[in-house]
Amino acid sequence: MPIAWLVLLTAISLNRLHIPSLWFDEGWSWHLARMPIPEMLRTTAADRSPFLYYLLLHLWIRIAGESEFALRWPSVAFGLLTAALAGRIAARGWGWPAGILTMLAMGLSPFWLYYVQEARMYAMLAAGALAAFEGMEAILRKPTSLRFLIWTLLAAGTILTHYYGLFPAAAMAIGLGLGSARCSGARRRWAASMLGLLGLIGPWLIFARERFVRPEDFLRPPATLLGILSALAHGFWPGEGTWLLAAILAPAALLRWNAFARRWAALTLGTMALTVATLVTVFPRFALFHPRYGIFLWALWVIGIGGGAARLGELLGARIPGLPRRAGGWIGALFLLPLGAMLLGPWWTWWADPGRGRDPYREAVAHVARQIRPGEAALALRANWAVLYYWNRMGISAPLLMGPASPVWEEEAVRTWLEDAHRRYGPPDRPWRLWFFGWQQNVVDPLGLFDGLLLENGFEVGGQPFGSLWVAYYETWPPFHGRPLTPRKADFDGKVELRGVHLRQPRWPGDLLGVTLAWARVGPIPRSPQMFIHVLDPAGRLVAQQDGPLPNDLMPISTWPLDHPFPVFTRVILPRDLHGLYRIRVGLYDPRSGARWPVRVDGSLGDGVEVGVLEIP
Repeated sequence: MPIAWLVLLTAISLNRLHIPSLWFDEGWSWHLARMPIPEMLRTTAADRSPFLYYLLLHLWIRIAGESEFALRWPSVAFGLLTAALAGRIAARGWGWPAGILTMLAMGLSPFWLYYVQEARMYAMLAAGALAAFEGMEAILRKPTSLRFLIWTLLAAGTILTHYYGLFPAAAMAIGLGLGSARCSGARRRWAASMLGLLGLIGPWLIFARERFVRPEDFLRPPATLLGILSALAHGFWPGEGTWLLAAILAPAALLRWNAFARRWAALTLGTMALTVATLVTVFPRFALFHPRYGIFLWALWVIGIGGGAARLGELLGARIPGLPRRAGGWIGALFLLPLGAMLLGPWWTWWADPGRGRDPYREAVAHVARQIRPGEAALALRANWAVLYYWNRMGISAPLLMGPASPVWEEEAVRTWLEDAHRRYGPPDRPWRLWFFGWQQNVVDPLGLFDGLLLENGFEVGGQPFGSLWVAYYETWPPFHGRPLTPRKADFDGKVELRGVHLRQPRWPGDLLGVTLAWARVGPIPRSPQMFIHVLDPAGRLVAQQDGPLPNDLMPISTWPLDHPFPVFTRVILPRDLHGLYRIRVGLYDPRSGARWPVRVDGSLGDGVEVGVLEIP
């Protein structure tokens, strides 16, 4: 029976593995795996996850090649190993029905199936955590030196797969220490194991120490307890109320109050508490969080779901006269039916979507490949290695330029970058046509400097979305001229000042209005405001608008240095039927209440400020 379930999970995991395009993160995996090992180690030392997965992928692609299927196959293999381990662990605590029900619950999870089919380290992280759990259980049964050695290697491997692996490893280390306290021989082996673990991961942590003493290049709002728990619940269990049912089924496993169930509960809750407490207190701004980073918590949770369903089945079966005792656990499948019904919609969405929720990078690159001409170039912003993956595989001869990988805040740096790219790849005597792959531009170009300068020195021929990837086509006339700002002084509630304005006028009906506003933080800002740009006709009626964060939620103005103006570019889409004279008015407002910030201009107080006029023939 377990083999049959693993075969079924294998078939589901391998189904159309090669069809979805690689996306940004998978392209990064491919890029690192192709590097020489010393360069890979140096690069991952500054990355959000350490080297072990990339090292394995580096060795694997030399055997299997670099197709989408080959790049994703290690994740499938680790996913199947995780399923086998989860089933084995659940069976030890609650019997084989629990093991089968655990694997069934895994197959019902769109969250799990998504990451099993991704060329990233998350399935490997889950497998490492459960393998270390198995190693811990073996030590508690018989604390031999060999078993301590195996656990040490598994824990170190989990940590070197992803830094979040520190949390389950630390929780298990504490559990092993408590379990070894009564025996002097076990205490010595535990101490040796801790020293060995430190010896295995310590050199890497020292080598990558800069990663832990500097914040991210872009900052999210600080993590909160409620925010993290909500992200875990809804990320692990998509669908309305699904997480609540999962949270009810897992504690039911404790209805069998044996030593194993208590250890499982202590490990699961202890690991979650350690993870959340660390993120909220130690690294509120230094560490990014996503439910996939805590995939080991999901794996521990689903073990409890299988165990809880089996235990409830046993209790129900005990009330059925003549039913064999061993058959009771299988009745637990009935308790998974509501969970399966709630997951059916998200599961079917995942199953029926050829792209499996991933951006169609392959189609985006093919779209450009069909139209790009000699003398043209393409720019990937951010530096996007998934775009490069398909660019190389399609053999496109035109240059693909990798944009900056870290945030750019000065217009002169962008002008220099574009000028240098044009000098190397552009024609000297005619307009330069540049294709643009944009993904999370707000990370590396928070002020819209690339977009603003390209539009200021040309126009956008057209653009098309491919999922969250935006493909545009610009025609420009180098050399690239900057955007001269007209001084404009407006004080918003003593917190933010508007220092300058530049308008990029539309050139034909339906063209874009480009608005550059130089903002400076002049006081503390408890909560970052939203910005509005309104285009008003002579009667004061609103004909076009653009609202949004200032400049975005990754780098809010509340984190800016004091009294340093930054020019923020915003594009406003205009209706095609506008003709005549229009006023442009801007302001700030509270994102929660919608109340506008008061603004003082030349001694007068209002709730907005006019920054210019728009004249369309």
